[in-house]
Amino acid sequence: MINIITALQCEARPLIEHYKLRGNARHHAFRCYQNDEMQLIVSGIGKLAAATATTYLAANNTQTSHAWLNLGIAGHADKAIGEPFLTHKLIDAASDQQWFPGIVIPIPCASETLTTIDKPALDYRDDTMIDMEASGFYAAASRFQSCELIHSLKIISDNRQHPTEQITEKTTTAIINDNMTTIGSVVNSLLELSSQLNKIEQTPAEVYDFMEQWHFTTYQQNELRHLLRRWHALSLTDKPSHHEFSSQTTGKAVLVAIKKFLDEQPISFTEGSR
Repeated sequence: MINIITALQCEARPLIEHYKLRGNARHHAFRCYQNDEMQLIVSGIGKLAAATATTYLAANNTQTSHAWLNLGIAGHADKAIGEPFLTHKLIDAASDQQWFPGIVIPIPCASETLTTIDKPALDYRDDTMIDMEASGFYAAASRFQSCELIHSLKIISDNRQHPTEQITEKTTTAIINDNMTTIGSVVNSLLELSSQLNKIEQTPAEVYDFMEQWHFTTYQQNELRHLLRRWHALSLTDKPSHHEFSSQTTGKAVLVAIKKFLDEQPISFTEGSR
């Protein structure tokens, strides 16, 4: 699943049409649209609105690891109108706080620094894009997901030769629509990465066998899941059957025994070596 945050309805419209997103009537605080693998929320302008919308989506989706994408327009001193950039460095102008999205996916466009400002400005900076939402989005999303699954993709809407006064809803929709191939490539890569992470984080089936045999606190249940994922990551021939630890009398003792067993296993970097 991927969550997409746009500030404006005119930025969202091409995605709604391309991905055949349906309005979700149960959400009243924001305009929300979705299909089976994507949710889109229109936050409104400003970093506080973006942070609120991001937190709203996260609070309503806690079961799986989602990718996050802030999509919209941005200004730059001299970049061409309609040119897309993935953000590799994000700066909040008011606080000077910085973030560095982890770009581990193949990207179909160049990357650029992005600075989020609090109020519209007529001056341009030579070394950065300018927007009003991304820092709020990123600060909120990073509380729920790791940096490689949180990105901002911006399309240049204005520069020194074509200032903000020339931006309209129609031109905004047009430049987003013209970049749907690039947007689709980023979306697909993030969906694939999210799917891989969910497989890694999936609760091992053996957890329930252990929980039937011993009592585990909530903290211990999380530790059990972690240890059993580690078991599978080592590709051990033996399955982590609870019978191997039947001599243990408490859940805590079982965890100690599993950890001891795993710590004693040799590390191999050759697939299928065991």
